Amino acid sequence: MSAQSLFKKFVQKIARGPAKARQLLLTSYAWTAHHLILILTERYWLIDYLPRIGQCHDEVMLVRLDLIGDFIIWLDAAKEFKALYPSQRIVLYANANWASVAEKLPYWDEVVAINVPRLRTDDWYRVVVLMQIQQRHFDIAIQPTYSREYVGDLCVRAAKSTQRIAHHGDANNIQPALKAKSDTWYTNLMPEDKESIDELKHNANLIRHLGKSEFKSRMPRIDALEDLPQALKIDTPYCVIVPGASWAPKMWPASNFGLLAEEINLKLKLTIVLCGTKGEKEICDKVANSTNAVVVNLAGKTTLIEMIELIRSAQLVIANDSAAIHISAATNTRAVCIFGGGHFGRFLPYQPEISKEPSSMPKIAFSKMECYGCRWKCHYLESQTIEVVPCIGRIGVAQLIESL
Repeated sequence: MSAQSLFKKFVQKIARGPAKARQLLLTSYAWTAHHLILILTERYWLIDYLPRIGQCHDEVMLVRLDLIGDFIIWLDAAKEFKALYPSQRIVLYANANWASVAEKLPYWDEVVAINVPRLRTDDWYRVVVLMQIQQRHFDIAIQPTYSREYVGDLCVRAAKSTQRIAHHGDANNIQPALKAKSDTWYTNLMPEDKESIDELKHNANLIRHLGKSEFKSRMPRIDALEDLPQALKIDTPYCVIVPGASWAPKMWPASNFGLLAEEINLKLKLTIVLCGTKGEKEICDKVANSTNAVVVNLAGKTTLIEMIELIRSAQLVIANDSAAIHISAATNTRAVCIFGGGHFGRFLPYQPEISKEPSSMPKIAFSKMECYGCRWKCHYLESQTIEVVPCIGRIGVAQLIESL
């Protein structure tokens, strides 16, 4: 009997045995598999030493795996890569959450959607993605994200390109020890600009660093992507309210949104349209149940592209610090953002180098505190049982009404 057959019989016997033995076997298998994959990917035993078959392709790889709002802000700079690399194909590795929007834009030749949560946590998925990147033979690999994430660095490292380019950036989204390690994987790290904190300028700096020295940042723009289906067309003038956010403590209370909806409905004669992902349906339902305003609740019922087009046709958008505000800016829709102090000045307010009229930019409602700039490491969350960070909780309904 072969060794393989003996091992198979052993596994089957264990599987029929006591629960503790089965659990031990499964735990041991998972531990072994996990650490083997770490060796093959993060220590690069496999990817570094596998021979590359064939020549490098005349392609540029862009890795952008962050959130929808970050992607929208980046679009002003993203359109320049075609001019920087006119004879090469541009391939964007995109967060699957917004890849459908990227596919509609003319700034690249191909979009590869990446499931970012799986890339972080699923060992086998990460191996497959990295090996597929390795086999593409990209000539140049660029990660244009200022606050890089380790899995994005892994993707660039796997490309084994002769040129691997990124911002030096900061450690907002990566442990300092891991950043020190992944910094060494790049052939060209753009020095940190300590004089600027705003995201538009970070993006513009990289374009200038790559050779387009005259480039100046503008407001991002998204032209119409598709017609809304008839079921999503609102016959009356409307205000879009997006009460969700990527982090729960940044969400203004649902009761506040409910009161604000009544004021908008009464004073501006606008129908209230609630938008959000499937995961934000609960907060949208709370808003709908806390108001007497005329409400259309579309939470979880739209694609991202449909939400963009709903915002484009709206008279007004009210939202937390979320993608909806950046979409409003990109579609030239009047908007007010309920804004906290974690990254005040970086993403909002906008500071384009080629300015626009202030009236066309999103307004921000905020309550200044001495702890602004905490990068959302809010010490109030550690010392008290609170649901909303104070810099957002202190913003009142009356203040929002004054901003309209």
